[in-house]
Amino acid sequence: MQVEKKSQSKVLDRSYVELSLEDRAGKISRKEAIAAVAQEMGVPAENVAIIRIDGQSGTTKLLGKFYVYGSPESKKRIHLRYLDERTLSKEEREKLKQERKKKAAAPAAAGAKK
Repeated sequence: MQVEKKSQSKVLDRSYVELSLEDRAGKISRKEAIAAVAQEMGVPAENVAIIRIDGQSGTTKLLGKFYVYGSPESKKRIHLRYLDERTLSKEEREKLKQERKKKAAAPAAAGAKK
C-alpha cells in the first residue's frame, strides 16, 4: 500500500487520501480497504470513509480514494450517508431499509388520523 496523494482540510476536519493497492483487484472488500487505510494512517476505522476504488485495466492494481476524519462526530456531520451504506452487508442494508419505511409510515399514519 502506497500513499499517492494526501491533502488536508482543517475547516472540514478531514484529510483526502489516495492510495495504490498492489495485487488486490478482486481480492479486497470495502470494509477490508477501510481497515487497511485506518491501520496505515494510524486512526480508528470509524474515522475512515471510502469514496471509491478504481481498478486499472490489465493490472491487479487498485486506486482507492478515502476521507480520513478527525473524529467520528465530524464524519457523521459531513460524510454522505449513502457512501457509508455501501459498506454494509446485504442483511444490514435490508434492516436499514425496513427501519426507514417504518419511520416514513409513522408520520403519514399520524397525519391521517387527525
